[in-house]
Amino acid sequence: MNEENTQTQSEQPTVGQILKNHREQANVSIATIAAPLKLSELQIKRLENDEFALLGPITFVKGYIKNYCRELKVDSAPILAMMPAPPEPTKPANMQSFSRRTEKEASDSRLMFFSYLILAIVIGSSALWFWQNATPIEEQTSKINVANSIMSERQAAQPSILQQQAEINDESLLESKDTLETSTSSEAVTETAPITSNNESQEDASSTIVMNFNGESWVEIYDGEGEKIAFGVKKAGYIMTVSGTPPFSVVLGKHDAVDITLNGEPVDVSAFPKNRLAKFTLPLAE
Repeated sequence: MNEENTQTQSEQPTVGQILKNHREQANVSIATIAAPLKLSELQIKRLENDEFALLGPITFVKGYIKNYCRELKVDSAPILAMMPAPPEPTKPANMQSFSRRTEKEASDSRLMFFSYLILAIVIGSSALWFWQNATPIEEQTSKINVANSIMSERQAAQPSILQQQAEINDESLLESKDTLETSTSSEAVTETAPITSNNESQEDASSTIVMNFNGESWVEIYDGEGEKIAFGVKKAGYIMTVSGTPPFSVVLGKHDAVDITLNGEPVDVSAFPKNRLAKFTLPLAE
């Protein structure tokens, strides 16, 4: 009976032989089946020769077999059932013992630390209690009375010092006020006219831009002095008013979605190409 069982097991085809038989029955060459599987011909031969250890982990090998059967339209389940189970990884006993020893040492260290901390607190409390009881009550009372008398003398002397400082500050303020009034009265006549003329000239040189955004657009504006006076994305319906010294350097993301006026006069930017940034100077050059 044993000889018959051995002969039956030896006659049972292996996984590789089953795959090879299916391929030959389908009249498919090794090169033909290797192409769609993204495998080399050598890997197909190793798969059919049951050289699974040369093809990588058992998980990869099962994937190769499944794809192999799919190309030949063969059920892969009974073939995969014949594959040996992957070996169980050995448990690192030494590592576990080392980890336990490390945890025990860390626990002992924490216990020792808390023990020393409690001991230090007890010793400190005992020393403080001994010092307080070693000092006579009369001596402690006398020290407190001396400290209170010194504090009272300082508080009594403080108002007089503050009063002297206040008098000195009042005198300084009066002198500063007299000096300021004298200098102001002497310079008032000569400075009034130039200031008014400067303000008028600055107002005449300033220009105002009003932008009405009919759609969302990005904008950036620099005035004639190189100062950025507008920047960012403005939403539809937003009205932006900026003032500065011309000429203005303007960049618009969607100029066709913005209505522009300069000092109340409309500005025509329809000549600029659409779907591109519009870079121009206000006032527009004729």
